[in-house]
Amino acid sequence: MTSDDPSVGKVRGADGLRGRFEGALRDLRGRRLTSVDYWDVHNFGPDRAPWDYGDWHHAVMGVQLGTDLGAVTVTWTDTFYPYGVEVFHEPIGHHLVLGESGPARVGPDVEGQSRWAPLLGSRVHSTACHWEQFQIGPSGRANGSIAAPAHSVDVPVALRLDFAAGSIWFVAAIPQLLDPQGVFIPGDEIMVVFSAEKMRDLGFEDPAFIGPSP
Repeated sequence: MTSDDPSVGKVRGADGLRGRFEGALRDLRGRRLTSVDYWDVHNFGPDRAPWDYGDWHHAVMGVQLGTDLGAVTVTWTDTFYPYGVEVFHEPIGHHLVLGESGPARVGPDVEGQSRWAPLLGSRVHSTACHWEQFQIGPSGRANGSIAAPAHSVDVPVALRLDFAAGSIWFVAAIPQLLDPQGVFIPGDEIMVVFSAEKMRDLGFEDPAFIGPSP
């Protein structure tokens, strides 16, 4: 759901936050993609943590995109409400506490048959965001009185980047790996999605967001 109602999202100065958010996303347009890095909490063994599930990839802690104008981070945040997806024009290391035990880069391989291979070297020509509106509260006290009234908040749960060769979606979501159809949205992990069909499986139906690239 996308809302343009100015009365929505009055949480922690959300109007100004939304403007900065949309500006950061919009500023990706025209950038040329040079590299992709997925980050996970920890690499628990000699082999890299799994991330490739076909038409979607699992980047638990977020994604660093290398561009001709510098590194870009796509990760989950609680800027608007726990949790949404957000873009930062800086390396992912600014958002992770890095140590010997993790977090760690886990992928992807971007050559050969990689989903990313057709996009490397090309420019982002358009961007979009899907906002969900959530109803919060009211919160109550033990005696039954209202401590805070109900309110609405808009949360950016998914982003879309369009290239000449196709589109990529980034979703703040926790996949239930034992249940291929189970996904918790919004969540504090990142799913990278490569097909409109998979986005529909996740519950996204807005044709302007999952339809053909403009």
